[in-house]
Formats: sequence, structure tokens, C-alpha cells
Amino acid sequence: MDIFADWLQGGTHIRWASTTPANDGAEIDVFTRRCGTPGAPALVCVHGFPTSSIDYHALAGELGDEFDIFVLDFPGYGLSDKPPAPYVYSLYDDARLLVHAINEVWRLGEYRMITHDRGSSIGMIALALLDDLDSALLPADVFITNANIFLPLANLTAFQVALLDDDTGRATAAATTPEMLAAGLGATTFMPRRDLHDPEIAALAECFAFNDGVSVLPDTVKYLHERAAGETGWLQRLSGIDVDASLIWGLHDGVAPLRVANHVWQACLKPKPGRNRYWVVPSGDHYVQCDAPADVAAIIRLTAAGTELTLHTLGDRPDGPVLVDQAGVSGREAG
Repeated sequence: MDIFADWLQGGTHIRWASTTPANDGAEIDVFTRRCGTPGAPALVCVHGFPTSSIDYHALAGELGDEFDIFVLDFPGYGLSDKPPAPYVYSLYDDARLLVHAINEVWRLGEYRMITHDRGSSIGMIALALLDDLDSALLPADVFITNANIFLPLANLTAFQVALLDDDTGRATAAATTPEMLAAGLGATTFMPRRDLHDPEIAALAECFAFNDGVSVLPDTVKYLHERAAGETGWLQRLSGIDVDASLIWGLHDGVAPLRVANHVWQACLKPKPGRNRYWVVPSGDHYVQCDAPADVAAIIRLTAAGTELTLHTLGDRPDGPVLVDQAGVSGREAG
């Protein structure tokens, strides 16, 4: 299967005027895609760095008969425009874009949201924006998957560190081909390990090549500075928002290791309002939605159905995702 061609064919574009003051209202073409079953419960999928919405291809295949699925590629990523410096990429700008898409473009009422990697920071900012506008605009559930959302416990890769450094960032990007970047991710952040013969890794290479995405990596990676400055406040704000939250973590992640998830669960999600759950997926690495799409889909189905669960493995399988902990009462039940 040519995943890239399939994903591109099913998409469209919207115009977005950047809200970051340094960009002076610059307008960008943003790739969006809707798939699944129109009119079914809505699921918004929020991608991370350095990839794009194509990360949700396998999950969309699992859930397409039951959900109406909405994705977009943030500026600088995937099939969206990738303006060069001095354009400034920002988590806050992307969060406003996400809120705009949910409220003004897709006009979603009840919906659910799944976030990954950089997208989890965007998701937390967006949840605060939605809560400030009207709590009725919040998703029914949010699913947070592997992400370095508490950097003191994370492991930045040597590649990320080199990109972040103003002295080495441009040279590092110039020495990196789309194929090298995709193969590197496949060999270190997917489980089992993959190479360019794998359809998903081949699709990543095509996404990185689209509009010369590798060249803007030294600019897009600077979101890590925003995350370092804002992550404590975002987690604190999330801990007070009455939305049901599920943490879904691939066990083998060496970039955002399990200690990140453990900290976020104990400090933020377990005590917060709503019904909250913490899952660990033994077969998953950083891209858990690609490694174990059927398991992630099953967790989303059970959560959306309001199914009561005891602490166990999914389907009582010895190799199934483990429901490590849960807390609180669903807002739907409380209301």
C-alpha cells in the first residue's frame, strides 16, 4: 500500500493566518483530512514532531467504521506549508489553529481527542483555550500518548540536541535526507524496529521530502524551548479541567520513558476532575499508535462507551495493554 498517496488523495487545505506577532499575519496552507464514517462520533487526532497526521493512518483504519476522524498537519509539517526562517513556529499558534479547526472549520459538537508527542503540548494549551471560551467546547475524552511532556525526566536525542543548537542546527539539517530521518526513526522509536521497506516508514520519508520539510527542522524543533518554559503551567492547568483523560504509553519508549508517564499520572491526571485512566502498552514504543493500533483503538472504544473496568490487561491477554490505575468519576456520570 502507498500510504502517502492514499493520505494525500483524501485531504484538502484550509488557509490559516498566523497569530504569532513575529509572523505579521502570514497566511499558510494547512493540510486537513477527514476520514472514517461521516456522522459517527468524532475523533480529532493531533500529531507530533517531526512527523505529521499520517502517524494516525493505521489507527484511522482500525476506527474508521465507528468514528468520524479529523486530522491536520501543523505548519512546518507533513503536507502543509513549511515557510523558512524568519517564520516563527509556535505551540501556541498551533493550539489556536487546532481550536479554530475544531470550532470554525469542522464545527464539532461532541468529539474526542488523541494527542501524541509535540501534539500533547498543543493539546494541553488547546484544552485551556477551549475551557476559557466555554467548558461545553471541551472534548468528551482526551487520550494522551507518548510525549516528553515533563522534560526533566525525558531523554532528548543527539539529533534533537544538534538541531536545537544555533551553531549546528542548519548543518545538521543540511546533512540529513528525508530517507535518513525516516529510517532513523524507524530504527529507534518504533517496535518492532523498521526500515524504509516498511510502508509507514516509507510514507514518513515522503512527508519529510514534501516542501523540503527537513530544511525547517532547526526552526520547528524550537518548540522544545516553549515546552521547557510552559510545561509545568500546562500540566497544572490540565489538572483542574473537568475532562476525562486517559494516558496511553508505549512501554519501550527511550525518548519519553515510562518515568515521564508515571510522573504525569501521579502529579496531574490521577487527582484531576473527571474519570482518568493510565494504560501501558507492552508492544509499543514512542509511536504507540503505529505499533499497536488495534490496542489503542480498543482503549478508545471502551472509554467512549463508558465501560466500567477493573485493573487488568485488555482482553485478559498476558501481552495486552495494562490498565495500571484509574481514578475519579466521569463528568457524564456526575452530571
